[in-house]
Amino acid sequence: MKNSKSWIIINDYETNCKLGVYPKEQIGPQRIILNVKVEVINKTHNDDIKKVLSYEEIINVISSVTRQNHKYLAETVAEEIGKKCLEYKEAISAHVTLKKPDIIKGKTVVGVETYLKK
Repeated sequence: MKNSKSWIIINDYETNCKLGVYPKEQIGPQRIILNVKVEVINKTHNDDIKKVLSYEEIINVISSVTRQNHKYLAETVAEEIGKKCLEYKEAISAHVTLKKPDIIKGKTVVGVETYLKK
C-alpha cells in the first residue's frame, strides 16, 4: 500500500447557507451544492470505522460551516470547509467546490473551487 492514495468524497451535497454580496442574496439562506474531496493518509483499517476518517465527519464539517453567520463570499465558505477538514490528523489535502445553482437564470450554475494542503 506504499504507493496507494485514498480520498473521502462527498458529491452534490445540497444545503442552505447565508451567503452573498448582493441584497437579494441577503434576504435569507440560499441553496448551495458542495463537492468535497479530502485526501487521507492511507493506512491499514482492518474494516474498523474507528481507524478511518468517516464521510460523516466531513458532512458534520459542512453543516457546521454552512450554519454560521452570513458570509459575503463563496470563497470564504469553501476555504473554511477545507481548513476544518485539514484539522483531522488523517487529512493531507482538501478540494472543495461550492456551486450556487439559483443565482443566474436558466441552467447556468456559478461557484468557486479551492484546494488546500497541509
